[in-house]
Amino acid sequence: MKKLRTRLNDKSTSYTCFENSSNELLYEIFEYLDAYDILKSFANLNIRLQNLIISSSILLRIKLDLKSTSLLEYRCQHVIIPNSHRIRSICLHDQILIEKFFDHCTIDSSFYRLESITLRKIETETLLTILSYLNSLPRLFSLAICINDDDDDDYYDLGNIYQLIFSLPSLKYNKLYSPGDKLQINIPHVINKKFSTIEHLVLNYRCTLNQLNSLLHYTPQLRHLFCNGVIRSDKDFKNDQWMKLPHLKSIRFDDVAASFDEFEVFIKEISSQLQVLNISEPENKTYLDGNRWERLIKEYMPQLKTFYFRFTQNIKNNMKTNLIDSSDGFINRFKSPFWLERKWVCEIEVYCGSWVFLIRPYKKEWIDLHEHMNTGTYLKENSIEDNYISNPEKTDHRIIQLSIEDYEFTELNWRFINKLKSAFQAIQFTHLNIKNDSISMNMLPDILRLLPNIESLNLTFMLSMFPLKSSSIKHTKNHLSVSVINKITKVKLGQVTEEEEIEFFINLCPQIEYLEVHCMSNTDVPLLMKFISVNRMTRIPNLCYLCFDFRMADENLVRTLANIIDSDTVIDNYTIQRSGNKISVHWKS
Repeated sequence: MKKLRTRLNDKSTSYTCFENSSNELLYEIFEYLDAYDILKSFANLNIRLQNLIISSSILLRIKLDLKSTSLLEYRCQHVIIPNSHRIRSICLHDQILIEKFFDHCTIDSSFYRLESITLRKIETETLLTILSYLNSLPRLFSLAICINDDDDDDYYDLGNIYQLIFSLPSLKYNKLYSPGDKLQINIPHVINKKFSTIEHLVLNYRCTLNQLNSLLHYTPQLRHLFCNGVIRSDKDFKNDQWMKLPHLKSIRFDDVAASFDEFEVFIKEISSQLQVLNISEPENKTYLDGNRWERLIKEYMPQLKTFYFRFTQNIKNNMKTNLIDSSDGFINRFKSPFWLERKWVCEIEVYCGSWVFLIRPYKKEWIDLHEHMNTGTYLKENSIEDNYISNPEKTDHRIIQLSIEDYEFTELNWRFINKLKSAFQAIQFTHLNIKNDSISMNMLPDILRLLPNIESLNLTFMLSMFPLKSSSIKHTKNHLSVSVINKITKVKLGQVTEEEEIEFFINLCPQIEYLEVHCMSNTDVPLLMKFISVNRMTRIPNLCYLCFDFRMADENLVRTLANIIDSDTVIDNYTIQRSGNKISVHWKS
């Protein structure tokens, strides 16, 4: 404390105390704190803070997850009830706490600024009682509910719950989780039924499309729909008495067990305004029909801008999987001009136990080198990010990316990779993305042999873990015939520490034009720069863009690297610039 007083008396030192912060900053800080913590911590610091805290302009958040309920009564009586007109959100974490809370406090019209309620691990009977209270809340916009996993009732009828939810006058967002496997959604049809104001509906449980349709009858304002699991219907899918959803913009379905026929009937009726569609893990391979998707989107989803699709096939116990046949067939049906025009690209992720087929929007993952070269200047900081090279002479979103992510890929699994040889060649991958640290340098050239069309290579593993002894390097050179035929022009390396790692990829990819190196804190970046600069004119003559991603990058390092380039006997026309952690060098032709 003496040191603190001494320094406070030092006129050369400037201090800003918390209690002297601006009102705007304090408001922002209080947004993240529980009301009880605010009152306990700041109310008695000074008169200004006390007046600020009791001001009705500060709305309060209540988050109760107490291990003990002994303080609950105190908080209800001294914090929540006196400030009911200032409470914006309430979060209650378990059944016992919820019961105790409502023993001491009733949510009524005095909570007229309450906008969000979260109820977790609540039993259904308690939930029905609470929902009947909430009609008096004029600003309740968000309601998230998690039904207790331990509820003894294995049979749920969510119809009664949704009837009360749909009657809330201002609700915009609703999320409901239910653990039951025998769900029913029975909502009686009322002639003059009241429609819900909900715009974002999250069904965090598994239901049929018939059940989902019964809910959508009550949500004509719906804009966003998510369903955690779409299961098969016991009955034929009903396509009568449809509620039109003219505002619906996005749909996401996970774990789709419904047939494509059933899904197609559903989507045709509600999707005319759809802009985003995300379908994950359908069970049926009929969903791999690209021609059928093309017809469906063209005719019934003309405004669709974003399409995500994910299909997983388990192959761990079936080494004679039909991956090869199906890949050669269905991949081509997703490569028509329809998909290219919309820039929706294909990707396959390979694991030891499964393969995953993905469709996603085109996303730049490399610097826009050709555009960069035409301008002759460096891009601004917010443009130097993961982007694909944009070559005016080719359409980049034609790429098909292969990602190898499983940590189990080792020398022992090489037979598995060979099993996929025909599939790799048939699909003609153009980008290889390796995200594990198990593949050795000895394996990489052999993998590239199977992928003759690869143009860009991204490795995020820690290269320092690779065997870099002379025997390993010698063994790798036996595979360098792949360097003569490979088309790789872009390489991105992760966590580089040694010069030998760079040399390996210079030998492997002599046609390289773009090189990005993510360095560790102990990496000697000037040494790497000198090595690359020396070899640029002889072994990698096409290199025109180099980027070091280095946490300790600063202007001094930029000057050091520039001096290294200037020391070359050949005078190059280049630019060098730092943008955050990235130092970029561009050699102009």
